[in-house]
Amino acid sequence: MTGGVPSGQSVDEHLKWCPHCRELFRNAAALGRRLAGAAGGTTGAIGAQLSATEALLASERGVRAFLRSRSTRVRWALTLLLPMLLLARELWRGRVPWREVSTPRVLGGLLLAALLGLVARTALRPLPIERRAARLRTALALVAWVLPCLLWLAPETSVNADDFSGEIALRSLTCFAFGSALAAPSFALVWALDRGVRVPYRVWALGAGTVGLVANLILLLHCPSTNGAHLLVGHFSIGLVWLLASSSAFWWARHAE
Repeated sequence: MTGGVPSGQSVDEHLKWCPHCRELFRNAAALGRRLAGAAGGTTGAIGAQLSATEALLASERGVRAFLRSRSTRVRWALTLLLPMLLLARELWRGRVPWREVSTPRVLGGLLLAALLGLVARTALRPLPIERRAARLRTALALVAWVLPCLLWLAPETSVNADDFSGEIALRSLTCFAFGSALAAPSFALVWALDRGVRVPYRVWALGAGTVGLVANLILLLHCPSTNGAHLLVGHFSIGLVWLLASSSAFWWARHAE
């Protein structure tokens, strides 16, 4: 609180067994100095902040508190485990024979999988609060919503103005519902694993991107259709619709407080 860093044999002995104080003293006591500066240097402010912190810690109970307390790597692995299991299930069922998937779609699927890993890590890993980081998250979320549409350019995709018949419309809604239902738990995991007191909008936006990527990866192995209208409505629109829905939910939650 005086601006100095305690030192001496007693401090060294304490740091050997206390992991919490080691965090305060790491990197030339950067965290300790920041906390001391945030406290304002007055006893009353310190007491109020400690009471608020203790109340927050006391409320951290249950499954979500356990998940939030895991390391970033563990939380990242948890977000990817479920999509991997779902994709393995589709591969095992073999609705779309692997040999019949064209090279562009295979490459597109691998690109979606790589982007999924990056999006999940960005949603869970704290970044510096600055304009550049905010722009990076926005750009990454935008890519996650738009990238699946590139599969529409695959050579085998049929694009005809009269393709969107009633039967195709029904199949599109079926694929949309199927992909959304299987990808929804991934959105819930990203939301549950966030460590913020209030889940920020970036998590909602990147969560919607995660849903779009997971759903399109699953549908790539589940639906053999190459009809352009069906793919556009039943597959590629999932991320955008989830973005609109999650943005509306975020806005409503903030204005309801």
